[in-house]
Amino acid sequence: MDSPTLDTLFRAHARDITAFLRHQLPCPDLADDLCQEVFLRLGRQQLDANASDTRLEQPRAYLFRIARNLLIDHHRRRQARPGDRPTEDDDIACLACPHAASYSDPEAAAERRLCRRGLERAMAGLPPHLRQALVWHRLEGLSQAEIGHRLGVSERMAGRYVRQAISHCRDRLTAPAI
Repeated sequence: MDSPTLDTLFRAHARDITAFLRHQLPCPDLADDLCQEVFLRLGRQQLDANASDTRLEQPRAYLFRIARNLLIDHHRRRQARPGDRPTEDDDIACLACPHAASYSDPEAAAERRLCRRGLERAMAGLPPHLRQALVWHRLEGLSQAEIGHRLGVSERMAGRYVRQAISHCRDRLTAPAI
């Protein structure tokens, strides 16, 4: 029996691999990019192995192994430069994609832009009081008591607003693309 084509493997497994990557990463755009990289690597390997008659015994498991290795590489790159710190403009992107820690790397800059766009879309869907509570909490570092005072609600309610806003954004950022 012939080995399945790259297109066949993509149609059969891309959705599952993307879901796996989105579960592991806070930025869905990054997960989509890594899924594409999985199939690019497989395609390159198939081209290299074209001379020999190499056949994948378990292509699904092999694809997930490539995805896992890409995740490991991604996290290692992020940890390689612990001295890098975000600028004030990048603080909003860190909420969506905290693993994009390298701020001198062009790849990381592209990841932050993608994450920032996704976060802006997610925040646009928030009611004004939740959006404001999130901005005050994450970007200005206000306490729940200070946020509650500014919004005219209790400290406990302010905490609930922040949690609801974070949950809303996280759900929008990790939801599968349609």
